[in-house]
Amino acid sequence: MTLKRFSLFARNIHLPKKTNAASVESNGSLAPTDEELEVINSLPPFQHALQLSSQSATKAKRSYLETKLPKVQKLFKSSRDPAYLAYDFPQGLSNPYVDAHARPVTNPVTGDTKYRGTPRLSVTKLLTKRWCELRETYDIYSRIPIFEHSQVKQGRKEHQRLEEEVHAPPANIEEFEANFEVDIPDDPFHSLVEDWYLSIVRLVTLFQKGQAREILCHGYLSSRTSGFVRGKVKDDNDVLVSGIIDHLILRQRRAKNNVPSSLTQVLSESVDINLAQFLNLLPSLVQQASKDFEIVVSDVKTRSTKTIPRQQTVVKASKMQVMYYRFLLEDLGRDAETTYQKLLINAQRRGFNVDQPINPAKIINLLEIDPMIRGDMERLQRGDQLGFKPFDSEAELNTSQPVYTLEEFDEKITDLRTRQKYETLFTTWNTPVTLRYFAARLALMYENVGPLLSQNLMIEYYCGDVNFHNISFSFDAEELERQSFDSAQFWFGKRAIEPIKPNMKNLQTYCKYCDYESVCLWRKEGRQACKTLGQELVRLYNGNSPNAITRE
Repeated sequence: MTLKRFSLFARNIHLPKKTNAASVESNGSLAPTDEELEVINSLPPFQHALQLSSQSATKAKRSYLETKLPKVQKLFKSSRDPAYLAYDFPQGLSNPYVDAHARPVTNPVTGDTKYRGTPRLSVTKLLTKRWCELRETYDIYSRIPIFEHSQVKQGRKEHQRLEEEVHAPPANIEEFEANFEVDIPDDPFHSLVEDWYLSIVRLVTLFQKGQAREILCHGYLSSRTSGFVRGKVKDDNDVLVSGIIDHLILRQRRAKNNVPSSLTQVLSESVDINLAQFLNLLPSLVQQASKDFEIVVSDVKTRSTKTIPRQQTVVKASKMQVMYYRFLLEDLGRDAETTYQKLLINAQRRGFNVDQPINPAKIINLLEIDPMIRGDMERLQRGDQLGFKPFDSEAELNTSQPVYTLEEFDEKITDLRTRQKYETLFTTWNTPVTLRYFAARLALMYENVGPLLSQNLMIEYYCGDVNFHNISFSFDAEELERQSFDSAQFWFGKRAIEPIKPNMKNLQTYCKYCDYESVCLWRKEGRQACKTLGQELVRLYNGNSPNAITRE
C-alpha cells in the first residue's frame, strides 16, 4: 500500500477514449538522431557545460545532463548563435501543452485520440515562473523528468513521516495483504480507487482530530479562455489540473496558534465510524461550527538548512501553490452533485471506465485499511439506495452491468479471521462497486470542507523533523486569477516565454543553479548588455566629472 499560439481546441483534442497506448509510435519530431546528438555534443559550449558538470555533479547527474542537454539543443538551437539555446519556442511547436506535454495523436479513421504524453497538468506545473520560465520551458520540451537529487529524496521521506504521524497505517495491513488468499490488484485503476478512499478517510480524520495530510484536489483549466472552469465541465478542451494538499488544519478562528481541534468532542471520541451516518450528521455540525472554526490550507517545504529561500520568485510561487490548493478545494466544496461529475471526468481523463466493477479483493483490502464503508458495502450488496441522488439514479438506470459477486471467496478464503469478518459479503451483490460510489462519497466530504475554508493560508518550513519557520498569508483571489491566466496563456501557446529579467543580480542568483547556464543565449546576451551598460555609465560619469572637463 502506498500511501504558435494555436488554441488547443484547434488541435482536435477530445476526451480520451484510450490513453498512453504503447502501440502508438512517436514520429520522432522531438527526438534527436544519433548523428544529431554527436554534432550537438561536439559544440564548444556543450563540451564546456559537460566539463563543468563533471567537476561538481555526481555521476548520475552527469549522465542525466548528457541525455537532456542535446535534446534541448536540437529543438532550441539559436539561428543567430547556433552554439546557444534560443529563448523563444521552436518553430511549429509553440504550444507546450499540446506539442511537448500531452502530445495527442488522432486516428484519422476512427477519430480516437491517444496520448503519447500526459493529458493533464499538476498545480506545480502551473508555477512556470517559480524559478525561470525559460528553464521550465527547456525542461518541458526535453520530456525528461527533473533530476531527483538527495535533498528531494530526503524531502519525500519527511513528508511521509509527517503523513504517518497523522494517518498511521493499520498495524497488520502489510501482513494481511501479504497473506490474503486472493491477489489484490495494484494497477493504476485500483490505485485511483485507493487514493480516493484514502482521501475520504483522511477528511474524516480532519473533522475528528483536527488535521489531515496528503489530500487530493483538482479542477479544470479552459484552453479557450485560459481561466478555471466554474460549475460543471462541459468542454472536452478543459484540461484537468490536479494537486495534493500537504496539510489541512481545523482550528478555532480566534486561536493564536495552529493547534488542531476536533469539530466536536463527540467526533473526537468516536472510534468506529460508519461513513453513511457520519455524512448524515456532518452538515449540521459544520453549520454550527462555521463561526468558531476554520480550515487552514498549508504546504510543507523541506530545507537542508534552517533558512528560507532568498529568491522572491520561489517564495511567491510557494504562496501561489497554496492559493491554487485553496481555490480548488473551495470549488470542490460548493456543490456535491457538480463535484461528483468533476470526479468522474477526472477518472475518464485518466483513461478509466467509471462503470468498471472494482475487483472484490480490493474492496476487502480497503475494508481492512478502514472499515468505515462496511455499512455502504452492505447497502450495495442488498441493492439499497445510498441517499445521493446522482448515484442512486444512475444505479437504477444501469441495468446492463455484469454480475458482481464475491461467492468465489467462500471457497478460496480459508483464513478463519478473514472469514469471520467478511463472509457475510461472500454473495452476489445487487449493485456493483464502481468508481461512482467513491466519487459520490468523496464529493459529499468535499462539500462539508468548503464552508469552513479560511482566508488564512500557510507555508511550513522543515529542516529534518523540526518545523523551524512558518509563513502566514491571506488568500488573494484576484492575484490567483491573474497568475493562473498568465500560466494558461503560456501552456496553451498564447504568449511568448518570459525569462527572468536580465539584470546582473538575477543572472548571478538564478543562472548559477541552472542546467543550461553555459548554453543559454538569454544569459549570454544579458551579461553582455550589463557589461556594456556598465562601460557606458563609466564613460558618462567620466565625461561629466570636473577632472574630465579640465583635461579637455
